[in-house]
Amino acid sequence: MKRLSHMNLLTVSVGVLALCHPLGAAAQTPQSIDAPTAATDPSIDLPADPTAAAAQDAGAGEVVVTGSRIARSTFQQPTPITTITEQQLEQKAATNVVDLLRDVPALRPNRNNGSGRNLGLATFNMRALGSTRTLLLVDGQRVMDSSPIANGFDINILPAPLIARLDIVTAGASSVYGSDAITGVVNLILADNVEGGKLDAQYNVSTHGDLGQISASALYGGKFGGNRGRYLLAGSYFNQPDIIYQGARDWGRNGVTFIPNAAYTPTNGQFRQLIVPNARYSQMTAGGVITSTGPLRNIQFGANGAQSIFQQGTNVGTVWMEGGEGLMPQPTFAPLQVASRQISGFGRLSYDFTDDVTGRLDVLAANTLARSTGNYNTNNGDITIRRDNAFLPTNIRDAMIANNLTTIRVGRYNPEQGRNENSTENSYYRVSGALTGSLSETWKWALGGSYTYARSLIEGRNNRNQGNWALALDAVVGPNGQPVCRSTLTNPGNGCVPANIFGIGAVTPEVNAYVLGTSRQDSRSQSGIANLNVSGTVFDTWAGPVKVAVGGEYRRDSVDNRSDPVSDVNGWRQGTFGSYYGKLEVKEAYGEVSIPLARETGFARSLDLDLAGRVVDYSTVGSTAVWKAGLNYAINDDIRLRTTYSRDFRAPRINDLFAQANIRIGTVTDFLTNRTANVNFLIGGNPNLGPETAYTFTGGIVLQPSFIPRLQLSADFYDIDLRDAIITPGQQEVVDRCGRGDQIFCAGVLRDETGAITQVNANSFNAQTLKTRGVDFEASYAFPLFAGTFTTRALATYVDRLVSSTANGQVDTAGQLQGGFATPKWRGSTTFLYDQGPLNLRLLFNYIGPGTFDNAFGPLDLNRNHYPAYLYTDMSVTYDVTDRFQIYAKVENLTDTDPPLLAESSITVALATLSQYHDLRGRVVGIGGRIRF
Repeated sequence: MKRLSHMNLLTVSVGVLALCHPLGAAAQTPQSIDAPTAATDPSIDLPADPTAAAAQDAGAGEVVVTGSRIARSTFQQPTPITTITEQQLEQKAATNVVDLLRDVPALRPNRNNGSGRNLGLATFNMRALGSTRTLLLVDGQRVMDSSPIANGFDINILPAPLIARLDIVTAGASSVYGSDAITGVVNLILADNVEGGKLDAQYNVSTHGDLGQISASALYGGKFGGNRGRYLLAGSYFNQPDIIYQGARDWGRNGVTFIPNAAYTPTNGQFRQLIVPNARYSQMTAGGVITSTGPLRNIQFGANGAQSIFQQGTNVGTVWMEGGEGLMPQPTFAPLQVASRQISGFGRLSYDFTDDVTGRLDVLAANTLARSTGNYNTNNGDITIRRDNAFLPTNIRDAMIANNLTTIRVGRYNPEQGRNENSTENSYYRVSGALTGSLSETWKWALGGSYTYARSLIEGRNNRNQGNWALALDAVVGPNGQPVCRSTLTNPGNGCVPANIFGIGAVTPEVNAYVLGTSRQDSRSQSGIANLNVSGTVFDTWAGPVKVAVGGEYRRDSVDNRSDPVSDVNGWRQGTFGSYYGKLEVKEAYGEVSIPLARETGFARSLDLDLAGRVVDYSTVGSTAVWKAGLNYAINDDIRLRTTYSRDFRAPRINDLFAQANIRIGTVTDFLTNRTANVNFLIGGNPNLGPETAYTFTGGIVLQPSFIPRLQLSADFYDIDLRDAIITPGQQEVVDRCGRGDQIFCAGVLRDETGAITQVNANSFNAQTLKTRGVDFEASYAFPLFAGTFTTRALATYVDRLVSSTANGQVDTAGQLQGGFATPKWRGSTTFLYDQGPLNLRLLFNYIGPGTFDNAFGPLDLNRNHYPAYLYTDMSVTYDVTDRFQIYAKVENLTDTDPPLLAESSITVALATLSQYHDLRGRVVGIGGRIRF
């Protein structure tokens, strides 16, 4: 394992600069929007590439830069932007865009591998403030969420070769693009003006012998109609057929779990909570174990109902213990990687009707399927058996009579019922069109619209109907002397099948047929968007032209979620949301102006002021106004200063408002007793939510020293103050923050007459403020070396604070490695690239700084609260066999570094690590080839 200090980070991320060679198909990494391009540096040779024309056009003259709708030189943009191109995807040999998330420190990797909802979903999450606060655009246009209940667009569905450029704006942009652009914008620029085609195929596998992946993509474009028309077709296929579990890795075989220390007292100097190996179930066995206090406790039932004493280990709690003979679920139940399959296709047709009017029609269709499994349908000591139960062993009944016990409690993980099997299938169809034209040499207009339909089918097979299971467990001797459900005595036609739980294999297939089923959510969403944008020059001043952009947009979104009847009453063990319908309409108008204040004077090469404002009206939360001001000051060719200040907002989405409350079964550690409690966890929407409002300041410097050509350095400070933040906390967070005195969260912790927690309510609410600030660094350099070109680039982000607060308390999660808003204080990535003729070599280092499990923990709260820095190394090589045929190979996580064990305590599988930042797969190798024609 590689461990680094902050000085090491400085050496890796600033002393070694990153790649900034923007256009070559075989020589490309991420570039800043201000980086030198082939248009400004003729010494950079470009290999032939039929898809490079659009990228070349973006590097020179005036273009519409992401973060603004005004055409300008990229040097006049006050907002910091990082750009990744199609060639960077090729250099990394990425199978999809999500593979790049670890390479951009401002983005938090955000992929779901284990939940029964939205399996395999990958979204952009900037500043660790949540993916719903990062707006995703395609060609500058808003896109609907790929899943009606996902709260995000799954970036996997776009064909990889279709991405010509990816712009990441690390500042609020609601005044330009509308709701959700609080932390920034990710704009996927699609290829255009393509002539010729490209085929790409790749196979990946881990050196542990698993994670086999096959991916293939194709792109083809051309012209027609005397070159007035253009067409483009693209498609991609990805398949990873196997579900991989943590037991496939050494670090995942040891059952490392977060558990309370049973011996802890506030005064004995021991740790309150522990992360330990060999954690096993303390109140469940395959054939059942009595968990009631008293003389029958720990009698377990084995094959044919044989009885023995269940051997417990140490640190025995209400869910877990260290050692003993209980089940260790983690190795075979905790998913390391879900099985997934993705197919997508895209078509574009463009035509120049006149020299001034162009039309475009796009069609996107995609289908993704992800599969994973959960645990058995467990009962953690919560089965109540009465003394008249028909299957109760005679000696147990006699002991109950002797000890005056009318009931006992039994725990069982019920292997006869099989493990839960979860799947998510998303289908996405989008048709969009635009007419663009010129009113004069300086005025342009664009009329656009889109219609999107998405369907998400989520199924949970081998799910248990809790109502039927309760009836089946309550078995008595019927009139004919045979076991029968008690409910059948009063309702003879109810179909109940009595269940025997005493012994391994005792639950029969007939019982399973009665209690098991498939939970189902069939969600459909639709979105219609129409917009008009006009931009141009209003007049010239002493410093240059004053440019404006104005426009308006109308949007109508709806979600129709249809769940099965059992889901509608929260009747399944593995919960799903009930049926609901919601819609919203949005009307927006915006204006933007760029005012040059100085040009080629004694104190400035240029000085420009940007102003933008937007008025929005939501049918759900009413009207609001947002704005932004930016200043771009080029002192000379070498030094540029930039700053922005904005008021941004995010309106609650349909699911935030209308999703039905859902009860899930979970566990929490009670701060009063330091014991784990089984609880019902209630989560759902809130129709009374209001919008979030953020105030964002950025200020930075860009250095391009003329005495060192192709060197660029930049540093940008950011400060985000998000008010009335919409959150849905996890059950443990609700309990923990109540324990710290926050009464808003205490209102969601329900206890019974004994003081034990029975339910945790965590519906969405506006009661929180989120504040974060930090600095983004970027450095790049390129120079000739041994008849080739050596290029380097470094990106780094330092997070000074990430504070979430309510009226009663606050926590700072900057430097924390797990949790909803957690982020390391330091992250960085550095790329080295050497390009010489047909051979291209690439080396990438990803740095994740040290951090804690929980910043709020004191010295004796946890035995493993501090974790070191990590460094991951990736390598790739490409070789041009001919001008049109290229082969490549890559190795990711070259040193096969294991992740830190940030373990959890969930009753389901208790993952050995909760980190989203560290690699879980281990070393992965891949080979592939590309053909251009």
